[in-house]
Amino acid sequence: MFIRRVTGNYELSASVAGAESTPATSVPAARTPAARTPAESAPVARIRFSGSDGSVSVYLEIDGQGFRVARQDGEVRTVLKKYPGGGPPPWEIRVLKKGNFFRFGVNGKTGWIRGPSGEWDGWYDPWENELNLEGTGGCGYESCTVTALPWLDQRTEPVIARGPAGSHYEKQIIPGAILEIDRRFYMYCMAGMEGEQEGSSRRTVAVAESDDLRSWEVHPVPVLSHADAPGDNIYVNGAVIAPDGRIVIMYAVQQYPSWLGFMMASADDPKGPFTPYSRNPVYRHFNDAAHEFDLLRVDHPDYRYVMCYAGYTPRPSGGRPGGDRGYLLFSDDLLDWREAEHNPVFGPETADDWDAVHVRPRSLNRIGDTWYLWYEGCNAWTPPGAAGSERWCDSVGLARSTDLKNWSYYPRNPALPALGIGTERFDHTWTGWPRMVVKDGLGFVFYTGNAQVGLRTIPIRRLVDWESEGGETIRMV
Repeated sequence: MFIRRVTGNYELSASVAGAESTPATSVPAARTPAARTPAESAPVARIRFSGSDGSVSVYLEIDGQGFRVARQDGEVRTVLKKYPGGGPPPWEIRVLKKGNFFRFGVNGKTGWIRGPSGEWDGWYDPWENELNLEGTGGCGYESCTVTALPWLDQRTEPVIARGPAGSHYEKQIIPGAILEIDRRFYMYCMAGMEGEQEGSSRRTVAVAESDDLRSWEVHPVPVLSHADAPGDNIYVNGAVIAPDGRIVIMYAVQQYPSWLGFMMASADDPKGPFTPYSRNPVYRHFNDAAHEFDLLRVDHPDYRYVMCYAGYTPRPSGGRPGGDRGYLLFSDDLLDWREAEHNPVFGPETADDWDAVHVRPRSLNRIGDTWYLWYEGCNAWTPPGAAGSERWCDSVGLARSTDLKNWSYYPRNPALPALGIGTERFDHTWTGWPRMVVKDGLGFVFYTGNAQVGLRTIPIRRLVDWESEGGETIRMV
């Protein structure tokens, strides 16, 4: 048995051989309540990837039938997920921990899970873990390395917390768009109050100001409210400075639960007052199910503005189930929009992984000749025996492209996950609504966690290097 204590996010890579393969390091396993009893001679590899002795532990178990994720709580063992179809060793195994998200690979077959320590029951995956390697039935570990993954792992407090009772952001404040004007930053946020709708009600547009992107002050009144829009909720997503110097914000309007399209308002001052355009809505998705996007002024020879938005697609290509996909629009004047020829241009990384159902473009940044896209990825999973309906598992991923059509995905997605750890963390369960600002060689990545605004930072030289996150590699075997 090999044990190694690891702090933070990591990637584990192991090679396991059977008795008839190249001689490997045999790892005897003591009989435990979780040990599988049939066919003692059958090879089984078991890796504890979350937890430690004396606490809830979670294991990846591999045999000739496939692999499973199993939770061990004292004498009680629960199989959380099964991935059938495998074969005898040798096995090439990968385990990726990103906060409360875990991804697995065994001989190319992949899987994922969120919060396996028992997030649904108040148990959160710890920041420090004791990794444990076991093998039975003659299998052994030829090699095993663990690499630390320090990208965007800062444990911080919200840079903008929810407001006091009765304020326009008493229930939610979520980053929507950021502008820099005269060396001062303005963040336009979706702000929500208490109510009976999902998340919050009476959503308006708040603005916060900062000189350094780290300390923010929220303006005491909304710059645009439901009194200014035809619906009862406003979701701000984009902001640009027009050629005439006016500030333009773009937002989606909802008459709960229906979406009314993308609309705009403009002002001479970044703090308003903002006046809605008379031609609103300026764009509607073909089935109206769209409210998340990013808007950029790029001054391209063929168009001045580009918008990347998430639109529900009932029949995506490849026979996948319906879900949100990424669409591109172009415009010269913000009023008339033309669609990209290959829409939708952005879809999930895989057919059955962490982002397989919905992908929602949120923040589009050009660095050199390459576009970097921060997006929400989403899949669903319900733990065995958990109460309630199907649980959606949102997190934040990263992709890039040179042509806004062909995309590569960050190999260690989700790039900006929730951290788990415990309920004292504002971002312990899920992250979403990413928005990046690049300043002085540093990427400031804003996001929402528990309906508040968080911030994690990363040097751009690290962000563009996908070969490594710069963490130390240790050898267990």
